[in-house]
Amino acid sequence: MYKACKTEQSAIRQRELEQGLLAAMSSHPFDEISISDLCTQIGIPRKSFYRYFSSKEGALHALLDHTLMEIATNHLTAEEKTPLSLTKELERFFQDWKNQKPLLDALNRSGLGNVLIERAVELAVSSSIGTSNRLLARDADPQKGHAAAFLICGLMSTVLQWHHSGYQESPAQMAQIAFRLLTQPLISEPKP
Repeated sequence: MYKACKTEQSAIRQRELEQGLLAAMSSHPFDEISISDLCTQIGIPRKSFYRYFSSKEGALHALLDHTLMEIATNHLTAEEKTPLSLTKELERFFQDWKNQKPLLDALNRSGLGNVLIERAVELAVSSSIGTSNRLLARDADPQKGHAAAFLICGLMSTVLQWHHSGYQESPAQMAQIAFRLLTQPLISEPKP
């Protein structure tokens, strides 16, 4: 996987490697990118790569995790300043992901949208930060983890579908769609 950085300088280098991977993925599928090519592109020795990551997949996971945490942190910071309605928070969520178009393009090119969903679910379940925390009760309900996984999987799948369709709807329209899906029953039970 990837290592937690202990110094600011190592964190900066790790992020450079992640961004180098993203740049490489903008023109090549993930499977065709070698660690050697990545290190050459960035200008570091191959052994330096392994100070931060155990594999190329570890670099991808770090890129996704750091992006997810950055978006969640931005939402938490904004929420502290001015609490938003759920619709406005969802609009911000979709705008943040529209701003990540290069990452979504790269993941789509390599068929790795599922990895984004997996990382988002893992982060939401393990930390309950960001949009999932806002939408779920803050009690010790043992089903909270399942609810977070269901919610985030649905939201991230919707982001990927929206990206795949070329962002035909605005972030505000996507927020309205997501709000309806989150607040209304998906299926009505038949009456006895």
